[in-house]
Amino acid sequence: MYYTSIAQVSNRNSVAISVNEKVSNTDFNILQYPTEQVNSTPLRMLHVIALALDMSPECYKTKTRVRNIVDLRFIGSLFLRQYFPALTLHQIAAYFGGQDHTSVINAISRAHNLIYVRDSRFIKKYNTALKSVNTWLKKDA
Repeated sequence: MYYTSIAQVSNRNSVAISVNEKVSNTDFNILQYPTEQVNSTPLRMLHVIALALDMSPECYKTKTRVRNIVDLRFIGSLFLRQYFPALTLHQIAAYFGGQDHTSVINAISRAHNLIYVRDSRFIKKYNTALKSVNTWLKKDA
């Protein structure tokens, strides 16, 4: 019998990957489904956070200092770092319009500080986003 190893799925966004195998001179296709949840991606998480806060996902990339948009970026940076620890700071920064990695460090630091000083406006947004993200993650599980 002829066995070959099938490479791991490298693109988590694909639902199934067709793999050509040859057994006893007969060609057939195998659909390989990824073991990880397809919808659990950083972009999808940012989309869930934006919708939870009644904002457009495009707001992440706007270069503005409007408080609501800044809070959205702070929460997005904090959640990406928490739920996707394999992402580098440079990769996280790329989701925010190509900002520098130090902007991500600053955003995470400022978010922690706003929670620490119990800024009620920020904590309300944070809790709303956290509830939506937890609901989204439970649906994918």
